[in-house]
Amino acid sequence: MLLQQLQKEFSGSRLVSGRRGRTHLCVCDFGGAHRGALFNTYAFLALDVDENAPWFAGQRMFRRNVLTARRMSFKALSDRDRRKALPTFLDGANSIDGGLAVFAVAKNIDSLFLAVQTNGDRERLLAPWKPNVREHLLRVTHLSAAVIATATSPGQNLLWIADEDEIASNDRQLVALTQLVARIFSNALTHDLGHIRVGTTGSDNGSLELEDLVAICDLAAGSICEAVSAMAAQRLFPVRGIVPSTYHDDELSAFFALDRIAIAAPSAITSPRPGESPCFPTS
Repeated sequence: MLLQQLQKEFSGSRLVSGRRGRTHLCVCDFGGAHRGALFNTYAFLALDVDENAPWFAGQRMFRRNVLTARRMSFKALSDRDRRKALPTFLDGANSIDGGLAVFAVAKNIDSLFLAVQTNGDRERLLAPWKPNVREHLLRVTHLSAAVIATATSPGQNLLWIADEDEIASNDRQLVALTQLVARIFSNALTHDLGHIRVGTTGSDNGSLELEDLVAICDLAAGSICEAVSAMAAQRLFPVRGIVPSTYHDDELSAFFALDRIAIAAPSAITSPRPGESPCFPTS
């Protein structure tokens, strides 16, 4: 069901119907950790590096002339300089040929995964992470696999980037994350990719390119978390499937509401019904 929804939303975008680059990049960030949030949100931005020269050129100008060092983030928008830079940052993001998918999962869902018997492989794969991190890790990797399955073409190389949070906080976890991503993606995709590389924002070369791409996910995840939590508090949920996004923040509202936006931007909201089963079997 999730794959069909993503395919429907992305079907008209240049990401899947236009010329494809050699290297596909998927970056992600998350929201919902703050007090008062009723949802966890997971945002994924997918794009072909070779087909986005205008954004990379604009990003260099943005960092040279507008915001030289500070990272854009939803929780830091009270900072005057970041707030002033936000419209320019969003205008630049709108030049990306890519897909932005955001998933909101109600916090009263303990797990998205079916309990299955394993032969010990799962435990070995997840050993580098604490038990309370594993659900988050599996959500991130499985949801990103759905995006990658929709957004990539056969033979493309993949670079998958996450923020340096609890799923990739040291070298041991990064090596294990690479193995886990490769396994989950091989099960989820119906086509073969070229090389798969996994990294974090710590891999940024100093240009802040990766940081700024992840920041787009951060803004989307934070905004949608705020919006759907407010809607849930007013008992406007459960809402099922992909729905339009609304925001309290004027600049972000205008950006995500634009019909001319280049990024295909679906938002999927998961809120359970009594007795409803989780979404995924564990890989």
